[in-house]
Amino acid sequence: MNLHEYQGREILNSFSIQVPEGILVSSPEEAVKAAQIILKKTKKNSLVIKAQIHAGGRGKAGGIQIAKNLDEVYEKSKNILGRFLITPQTSKKGKLVRKILISEDVYFSEYSTPTEYYLSILLNRDIEKNMILYSREGGINIEDLSKKNPNKIYTEIIDPMLGLQLFQTRKIGFNLGIDNHESLSNFSIFLFSLYKAYITFDILLLEINPLIKTFDLKFIPVDVKIILDNNALFRHKKYDFIHERDDIDRIEKKAIEAKLNFLKLKGNVGCMVNGAGLAMATMDMIQSCGGVPANFLDIGGSADIERVEKAFYLILKDKSVETILINIFGGIVRCDTVAEGIINSYSKIHKDIEIPVIVRLQGTNEKKAKELIEKSLLPIYSTDSLKEAADKIQKILHSK
Repeated sequence: MNLHEYQGREILNSFSIQVPEGILVSSPEEAVKAAQIILKKTKKNSLVIKAQIHAGGRGKAGGIQIAKNLDEVYEKSKNILGRFLITPQTSKKGKLVRKILISEDVYFSEYSTPTEYYLSILLNRDIEKNMILYSREGGINIEDLSKKNPNKIYTEIIDPMLGLQLFQTRKIGFNLGIDNHESLSNFSIFLFSLYKAYITFDILLLEINPLIKTFDLKFIPVDVKIILDNNALFRHKKYDFIHERDDIDRIEKKAIEAKLNFLKLKGNVGCMVNGAGLAMATMDMIQSCGGVPANFLDIGGSADIERVEKAFYLILKDKSVETILINIFGGIVRCDTVAEGIINSYSKIHKDIEIPVIVRLQGTNEKKAKELIEKSLLPIYSTDSLKEAADKIQKILHSK
């Protein structure tokens, strides 16, 4: 679950971490009003206008701009809002900017230029421990640094049973070149608070780029990226709004509402399977016979007719799908239940959309399921093995 930058700032602020002053707006007029409030509060002469989209690389794409006065705030906000921002992390179409964050310019200082760092906390799945990734060279070129000079990026492994230790915060600080006693003390407090936020909110990735040290030795996260664990959203109801997001594919949004494990892919063969392992094997098989999976869809082990109907309907609505493979091992979920769900949903729209469906149903009530499919008179082809299903898919795709 990706959060917007303003939401990430909100979380960090709740753990007493100082973040730049900022106000979320959705129009140039609101941007000017927000700018007036921030300028009055911070006593500074410049602001930052930041597009709020779920993608990195906003700065290089023109989604982050400096405004020196209210006229610039209005004009630059107007230019960013309603625009499709294309970054290395978006599609060719880009992502529509619906909201912007009017933010304090923390770089504006009459004393000195702040020092930039990169810092992130994430789970290292290989060793089943948390990890802090950090570098002295923060900023927009961190991706290039990781490729050209990986030795400039440090890691610190955190044992989840022990948590972050004081000696580790000091080690990280020294590696970042923070050797002043007051700076090191402030950094340790900052890092402990950051790690507490990471654990408390079930965060998968907490990335700050850049983290700056100001002239008065404070540490401020300028840009925050947070990804929450979807499986833990029930503990964080405030951020359980994924079904309301505008940047999610229409079909994926329907899948979320139906509580299906679905992921849209760029292929031509729709998949419906029960079990993640079987789903992966099925997708490999599709690839080996010349097709490309159009989705990952696991209906789970306890699916009923309604759930199967919704799952199958989602695949039928995908215009890129040329054929559909349904591979079900009937253990807890009965094969005839799956067959009924497929027939019910396909019957409603097969006059408008006719896509050949290959079905492999093995297990509980498989004979009854095959009888239901044969009686339906729909373009549904029952097979007994994956080899037979693969041959059928290959034949259909080659005839296109």
